[in-house]
Amino acid sequence: MVKSKMKLALSLALGLVLSGCGGSSFDDENVSAASSEKILTVTGKAIDGYIVGGTVFLDINGNGNAEPNEPQKETEVGGDYTLNISEEDAECLAYSAIIVDVPVGAWDEGSEDENVAAHEVTDPYQIVLQPTFKAITEEDFTNGLVRNISPLTTVVWEAIERSYPPFAENKGNNPNDSETNAKHCHYLKKHDEAVQELKQEIEDAVVGLVQFYNLSADQMYADFIADKDSDAFHVAQDIMKGLKAAYKRKTDLREQYSDYQNAEIRVFVHRNPELDEYFQVDNGWYRDEIVFLGTEDLVEFSKLQDTDKLDEVDFISSKFHELGQEWNEQDKSGWLSVRKDAYREMNGTYRCAKNERVSFDVNGIHYELGNSSDSATLANSFEECNFDDFSSPYEKNYHLRYTEGEASYSAAFYFRAEQARFTELADWKEFTDNPEFNAQDMIDTLILTPYKWEDEVTIDTAYWRKRKEEPGVQIDIDNDNNWQRATKQDDGTTLYECSSDGENWTECTD
Repeated sequence: MVKSKMKLALSLALGLVLSGCGGSSFDDENVSAASSEKILTVTGKAIDGYIVGGTVFLDINGNGNAEPNEPQKETEVGGDYTLNISEEDAECLAYSAIIVDVPVGAWDEGSEDENVAAHEVTDPYQIVLQPTFKAITEEDFTNGLVRNISPLTTVVWEAIERSYPPFAENKGNNPNDSETNAKHCHYLKKHDEAVQELKQEIEDAVVGLVQFYNLSADQMYADFIADKDSDAFHVAQDIMKGLKAAYKRKTDLREQYSDYQNAEIRVFVHRNPELDEYFQVDNGWYRDEIVFLGTEDLVEFSKLQDTDKLDEVDFISSKFHELGQEWNEQDKSGWLSVRKDAYREMNGTYRCAKNERVSFDVNGIHYELGNSSDSATLANSFEECNFDDFSSPYEKNYHLRYTEGEASYSAAFYFRAEQARFTELADWKEFTDNPEFNAQDMIDTLILTPYKWEDEVTIDTAYWRKRKEEPGVQIDIDNDNNWQRATKQDDGTTLYECSSDGENWTECTD
């Protein structure tokens, strides 16, 4: 989705004025001068080999850049760093990643035990420690905290970063807007549900990574050089190859989209045993790149060639492009979105799909009409996908959303050629070239559907589904009378229950 949505789906913008945390200066002289203010001391090591000359900083606004008013310090011999954090900013330590920028010219001390010589850094990269989401205590101010940052902690961060919405509802806007930027410390402080979900993501990520790399959770966060942990060291070196490739690709994309001031770009280069099995390859490298440009999304997943720098694409596994724009009557918030998708099959052909949607908002109801192509259409290559013709849609769909009290409701109805309603609004297609439709005609048609949560669906559809969302609870029902209820638990997990009547629930087995 492009307009006001939270999804994948799923990196960052620029800005120097931080609303919320901060405002203090971070050199030792100014910290010590503020003698009446409590200071939280965070120490640790930046590790690949030990990194000297990197910049470690608390990423309060979540944009991945060291801003002037964020606590920061250069790493020293042995990879050591010390952050002296004011009491005000210390609150953000629980909600913000700690990042080490490693520039060209920094020094990697290597590892004598692993026969890795000390060397100058020739390609820039970042290593990251994810937020803990644990409140800072008085004991922490007294004793200080230790936080090691390495490729192993970075791969945990990458696993949960995919779950962050792209600046929440303000995609393309300033990351310093703590009301809408889901990576901002102050956003998370006010959205405990998001925090609980991310805490669960961290637990799940660590469990998965422990299994994949055959390391313990303690090893993931330890100083594997001081511990002479050869297994962890070599895993870290393998991970670092992907981190450097991802950082380079992200830098290139930022240059490519430099005209977009607040472009959000995420790149992950990783191994994936499930994709290895699907594509029948041995221990492959994969790249996920996601670019949000405000009203345009570009997403590409690729299998990479195993070169030194992991900078050559073997094949594109899937690609998505969505473009949104204002359309038709603006007093009804008219909006057009066109999405083009391609998915690679195991035999090397591509499934090509396209979807166009127009929407209006009137009297608290969101009305949306979409046309979709047949997703079974195949092409011999990605370049051969035909994304331009919307003259003969395979499927038409209606979506309606509304809110009553604290509950939000939505309904979606899908029609194909065998349903009579497929011919309703038959001229409503190829919207890019036809912006002059009468919005009221669409609204009058969609309002006659049984979209209310309590409405019985008796119309003929290819399929339909409805959803009810209340704080902590989401209920779904579809045309096969499958009910599912998802309930957030106090520990951050989600309980999934199934039913055939919406009254008697049992825990889902699948």
